[in-house]
Amino acid sequence: MSKRLDTDDRRRYFIVGSVILEIVTPVFRQRLEKDYKSKGLGCLQDFINSKPVIHILFHLRHTNIKCCVDTTNCRNRRKLPLNYSQWDLLYTENPGPPKHHCHCLYTTNNVKLDDLDITLASLILLNCCNLTSNEETLIKELREFKNNYLSHNTKGAITEKEYQTLWNDLMTRVLQLDPSKQDDFIRIQNRPLDDSLCNKYFVCLLDIHKKLEEISDKLSSTADILTAMNINNDQSNVELFTKLEVGTNTEHIFMCCHQLNQ
Repeated sequence: MSKRLDTDDRRRYFIVGSVILEIVTPVFRQRLEKDYKSKGLGCLQDFINSKPVIHILFHLRHTNIKCCVDTTNCRNRRKLPLNYSQWDLLYTENPGPPKHHCHCLYTTNNVKLDDLDITLASLILLNCCNLTSNEETLIKELREFKNNYLSHNTKGAITEKEYQTLWNDLMTRVLQLDPSKQDDFIRIQNRPLDDSLCNKYFVCLLDIHKKLEEISDKLSSTADILTAMNINNDQSNVELFTKLEVGTNTEHIFMCCHQLNQ
């Protein structure tokens, strides 16, 4: 009975994770594409290379800095929502004068929409795009939904009771953002558990960046990292162990998740 319950809990996790990765993330990317094309820009790289956008994103990662240009729009934030891996995915620093630190030193990498996960896509949408108040609310709620149920879910399981309370809310928010996704919900809700795909989704959905930034300076081995993450799913442990053994820096893990999500 316990094994059956574990399998059912894992399948529910798989269904919810599939919605986030297969429906919500593409919807966010499409909304971002719509925004930059409405501004006459042909691709994501052109958009994040535009001066207003790079300046905004620069101050989402760096604090206590006055840029040498456009100083009136510099912002000193107490919290920095853009992590190092996300920033490094988007931009590369060029050589400059000593002690000079400004967004003018950075150039855009060859970034495509498919490189953006739900967290990074939502950050760009909420800070750099023209959204309606309803869109802004829904994007924030869906990002929060992912954080609440998946980002820190080290068991890779969702109980029936929790599933019953979250499913309608998730479906309602997504369909308000994009009503065309009704059939996708039905397809995903009826799918059987795919253990291999579930393991890959688990790696993508877990907030590995934050975990690694919290513990990487204190721990010396991959086994220590997995123990500190308190991940109890043996199969997913194998997925994470493989990725961490290749390289335990957050940038590498970030790129692995993008590859799994494509």
